[in-house]
Amino acid sequence: MNAAAFRVALKRRVRLRCPYRDPLAEAWRFLDAHGETAEGQALRRVIDTLASGNREFAESEVWLFSAETLALVAALVEARIAGRYPDAKWRHK
Repeated sequence: MNAAAFRVALKRRVRLRCPYRDPLAEAWRFLDAHGETAEGQALRRVIDTLASGNREFAESEVWLFSAETLALVAALVEARIAGRYPDAKWRHK
């Protein structure tokens, strides 16, 4: 699915607001702790897609995230759209 459709799917599912001031740093912490889980691997794919500008997301991944991680993913998408982080930060790990 393209980035616009992914964003719409996220907005439909997100029920929480992301509590983190720095969502990308929190995503890296999450991956350090849970990177081998299905949710961690899905988060890694989202970050890789955001970093590459590929703009193609798997629709099924929206359903892999917990409510808290889903809010984090939505914040990451918004941060990328807003240009909040330089490209190098998206490829940090």
